[in-house]
Amino acid sequence: MLTGGPPSGAPEPRNGHEVIKVLRRNLSYANVTATLALLFAMSGGALAAKHYLINSTKQLNPRVLRSLETTDRKVFVQLARSVTVAGALKAGNATNATHAESSSTAGNALSLGEVPASGYTRSDCTSRTGPVKGFALVPASAAFPEKFTALATAYNCSGMPVEARRVEGIVGEYEVHFLGNPEVIALATADAGGSFPSADTVSVKGEGPGDWRVTVYDAASHGLADDGFELLVP
Repeated sequence: MLTGGPPSGAPEPRNGHEVIKVLRRNLSYANVTATLALLFAMSGGALAAKHYLINSTKQLNPRVLRSLETTDRKVFVQLARSVTVAGALKAGNATNATHAESSSTAGNALSLGEVPASGYTRSDCTSRTGPVKGFALVPASAAFPEKFTALATAYNCSGMPVEARRVEGIVGEYEVHFLGNPEVIALATADAGGSFPSADTVSVKGEGPGDWRVTVYDAASHGLADDGFELLVP
């Protein structure tokens, strides 16, 4: 603020010009600085009173909080409809996770019908991962039908029946047909049955995809025999 007055013993100013002269003589840098500081302090306090620092949700009206939560929820829902997770390190409940390093295991991923995934193999004729393409047990005998008959103990990768017949008029010679099977290689061995060990030798000749001619030779009797045999299609 401005300080000072007319010097001691000086006559009182008579008009406005003399007052201004007195003020000019007593105007100093310190007086001006003090006055400006006072003015800024007063105006700054009034400005600060109109602004608040919020550091807790307790300072907000509950209605304001509910409004913010509703707005945020709408924004996230809109984003979730178009966003996928690509290259994520972890994906807990992501709709689409590409190349995720780890993700929560789906409830039915490890079992199907309470049978673990390791209990299943692919049943098809094109897979090259190890499953056999077919097998059959042929209960050969002199009374075996000479027309193709479906075998009870057999498997075919095509899902179709396995049929066999005794070649008409020939002892120990049979034809086995795996319907719809594209394979051309098969292995055969004698079914010893109750006469273990068996002295029979089984020969196999391919007749086309899924079709084989089989001959059973009895080494003990040195001749063909109508003895049972097993056929495997790898």
